[in-house]
Amino acid sequence: MMIESICPKCGEINNVEHNGEGILLVTCKNNHMYDHIVIPYSRTSAIRDDKRKKLEDMIVEKKFHRMSDKSTICLLIFNNGYEIEGRSTVRDMSDFRTVIGKDKAYDQALKKAMVALGAFLV
Repeated sequence: MMIESICPKCGEINNVEHNGEGILLVTCKNNHMYDHIVIPYSRTSAIRDDKRKKLEDMIVEKKFHRMSDKSTICLLIFNNGYEIEGRSTVRDMSDFRTVIGKDKAYDQALKKAMVALGAFLV
């Protein structure tokens, strides 16, 4: 499985082969070597408070957009320039609640950020 890893030194996005390891040693295109902690989505359902705090400290902007009567998107912009999107959707538009949609989209974006920005959380 390929995952994206962002070099903490230069911000280069690297596609890395992941075969179940917990920590990957990555060499970016600019020959910087760094450790990338791999946290699978299944374990990010409850992001530990210290990791969540580090991620949230890196966020410079949050944008929310209601895409339809059933969907919300959250875009997180990080201080390293990386942008990660999360989305939430309900099956029936009568079930849609704006606050819940924003919360779910934000949580999904944080889970994706935990995977992509693992090298910054060491």
